[in-house]
Amino acid sequence: MLNITQNDYNIIKQRNVERYIKLNLLDFQYRTVDEISGNMLSCSIQCDADSDLRRSCNGSLIAANKTFDIQPGGRIFLDRYIQVYIGLKNIYTDEIQWYNQGIYLIDAPTWQYDATNNTLSFSGLDLMSKLTGVRNGQLEGIPTVIKKGESVREAMIATLKLGGFTKYIVSECKNRDGSIQAVPYDIEIDQGGYVFDILSALRDILPQYQIYFDTEGVFHYELIPSGEDDPVMIDDDIWESVLVGENVSTDFANVKNYIEVYGRTHNPEYYPSAISVSGAVVTMTIAKLTKLNEYDIIGFTPNSAVSGNVQLTVNSFGAKDLVDSKGSHITSLQNNVYYVAQYQANGNGAWLFLGHQQAKATWKDENPDSPFYVNGPVGVIRQVLCGGEYDNIISDELALERAKVEIYWKCRLNDSLTLDIIPIPWLDVNIVVSHAPKDSTTQNRYIIKSYSVDYSSVSSTMSVSMISFYPYYPMY
Repeated sequence: MLNITQNDYNIIKQRNVERYIKLNLLDFQYRTVDEISGNMLSCSIQCDADSDLRRSCNGSLIAANKTFDIQPGGRIFLDRYIQVYIGLKNIYTDEIQWYNQGIYLIDAPTWQYDATNNTLSFSGLDLMSKLTGVRNGQLEGIPTVIKKGESVREAMIATLKLGGFTKYIVSECKNRDGSIQAVPYDIEIDQGGYVFDILSALRDILPQYQIYFDTEGVFHYELIPSGEDDPVMIDDDIWESVLVGENVSTDFANVKNYIEVYGRTHNPEYYPSAISVSGAVVTMTIAKLTKLNEYDIIGFTPNSAVSGNVQLTVNSFGAKDLVDSKGSHITSLQNNVYYVAQYQANGNGAWLFLGHQQAKATWKDENPDSPFYVNGPVGVIRQVLCGGEYDNIISDELALERAKVEIYWKCRLNDSLTLDIIPIPWLDVNIVVSHAPKDSTTQNRYIIKSYSVDYSSVSSTMSVSMISFYPYYPMY
């Protein structure tokens, strides 16, 4: 959440703005070891909430002396981070207010010298680059495995330490009902993989989570903000002071109101030679299964419908509850449908219901107040999702969670608003703002998804892209 003061608002609304750029040079513990100011010629910043490498920058400066030579011990080299600050002068206090634009890895420094130039140009890469292999992050030459049942949070923290990062805000991985989701399957990263491969696999266990580094270099694993309960951070009181132009575009191609998700296909090693149903108990004989082990998977096909708090009795191991990931009883099974369950040894043992042989679920927009209502004028707009990352979905339950989130993402009409404004250096992505588009007096709510700005001149503008906020599909 942004912490914006009245001074910040006042500076942005000034008619004349003096702008400054400086770089702090940091060691790998984020300690400031040097500062570059007065030499900067230009600096551009890009930020995209939907990118794994959220922030990037480009800059140039006057190479005033040999300390700017690209060599060990130089001010611009591999052993430094750069932290970019933009300063705005407050005409009322005559003080410069500095705004942190993020911490970056230095990349591609280029020195140019001729009759009119003696400049050093460079790129700044998001700190995530240190984990992707661009600047390090490659794992040891052996496969890395995160075992099924491990804590997602603890696995995330341990993985970060492999990459050398110790500052983090890592949430528990929680389902919509608040229950903690453990790692649902073994995650194996092959030889030559990267730390980021593990982090992204852990992030993708539930679709409503994101990973990124903030402007202070702190790693975050947290829910993607829905904007449902977030305050409006910027409204037309600010926009009217900085607006240069706006563009509204609508992307009908990405609107989908009927989602089918197909996940992993299971091939259970164990299947009964005999099966019977009595009340809510399904009894099976599986000669090959001589001992129940954690995570054993069985397939079975009831020979009649089952209702009640379903239990499975396999061989002589006794009746054990058939439950979902929250521990709640499964209360019905259809006749002659192939189902899959996995043994969980905790407590007295239970069978985790994975659902169909291939995990699957559908979800549709059935809200009659929504402009995307499936029984409304737009009709059904279907999308089938399978393969790739969807193969990590191991149960009907998780497939349904993913389908609900996909509806939330795709039923926002995908209409985007792009504003060209006088730069606001304290702006960030995934914040809620409001604005009345041209020829309207009603301020609609939007969520900022990306921005880019070049601070090379006093006439520079910032391009801010945002999507419309629709409250029809709460994520939680």
